[in-house]
Amino acid sequence: MSLLSGKEKLAPIPSFNTIIRGFWGGSISIFILLILGKLTNHLWIMAPFGATCVILYTVAQSPLAQPRNVIFGHFISAFIGMCFLKIFGVNFLSIAFSVGGAIALMQFFRCVHPPAGANPLVILLTANTFHYEWSFLALPVLLGAIVLVLVAYCVNNFKTESKWPTYGLALWKSKSE
Repeated sequence: MSLLSGKEKLAPIPSFNTIIRGFWGGSISIFILLILGKLTNHLWIMAPFGATCVILYTVAQSPLAQPRNVIFGHFISAFIGMCFLKIFGVNFLSIAFSVGGAIALMQFFRCVHPPAGANPLVILLTANTFHYEWSFLALPVLLGAIVLVLVAYCVNNFKTESKWPTYGLALWKSKSE
């Protein structure tokens, strides 16, 4: 089948309530991060959080949208970006390998979150205009991701029968699971 054949089956149009939930969830999430930034004079937001909202509100039952994936995925990926920046500086290899390293560690720790894969790119590609300190891992990365999860908990459980999240934050499952 050709990419341009037009014979592919499109995903069904989501229900009106699902579309509205996505609109409000994404809007409220980003608005809260912006307000927190204004109130504290600290950065609470970064570009990959927009993509995180897409996943949190359109495929909330996916493993990619679960709290551990969002929080740990963003943290691990940004940590790798910071390590590559501080150790190797900004160059083609550090940019490329930081993304690969972030993917590998998210897989190893079972917290894959695709938007987090952009974190090393954000860090390394903007390092010449923004001076990154290790505190960037706390704000906006960790606390921002936690806020997104808290808002998603409220929005994704508001007047719905499906409950979110489908699993919690545990780093490792026991051997019996």
